[in-house]
Amino acid sequence: MPTFFGINQAIEVSRRQAKLRESNGNPESASRLEAAEAKLKDLKSNMTTLGKEASAAMTAVEAQQQRLTLQRLVAMVEAQRHYHQRVLQILDQLEVEMMSERQRIEASPSYNPMPPPPAYTEVNGGLASQSYDGSIDGKTYFLAEVVHPYEAESDIELTLSVGDYVVVRKVSNNGWAEGECKGNAGWFPFGYVERRERILATKVAEVF
Repeated sequence: MPTFFGINQAIEVSRRQAKLRESNGNPESASRLEAAEAKLKDLKSNMTTLGKEASAAMTAVEAQQQRLTLQRLVAMVEAQRHYHQRVLQILDQLEVEMMSERQRIEASPSYNPMPPPPAYTEVNGGLASQSYDGSIDGKTYFLAEVVHPYEAESDIELTLSVGDYVVVRKVSNNGWAEGECKGNAGWFPFGYVERRERILATKVAEVF
């Protein structure tokens, strides 16, 4: 009894024989068959070429996308670097300003609220300071150099500029001193001047 595989093989052989007989009997059919087979080969070749081109195009697109992604990442990193550099510059500038301000404060006399200077009263048509509890003998003056500027806030105070010399005539216990500078007299904070030398009252006219 013939098997199923044997039957199929016999059918395929019969088909090929029939096709061969048709080809031998009809030259036009054979020519068409050859043309169809040639077109099929061309189509297969074109499909293979298109597949290769499509694969190459996809590879190129992926590579371009990777380059664009890398460029974006580099740009982001560069922007972050510039931002942090700017922040560091601002912090450095603030540090310099803070150090400068600290040095200025340390160089200036310590700020302590001072009581107002002793008042002047009119004596024989002139101005004379009221009594005070001073530590300097009234007969001995001394010369002092201004080391910190001071701007007078009232008519009885004396404006000082750094480098000026003052004849200090009185020093009170509340931190004020009275003296003369460039023809003007008045009170000023004693901590703004430094003693340079002692002179007698009779020598004051020779100094200024």
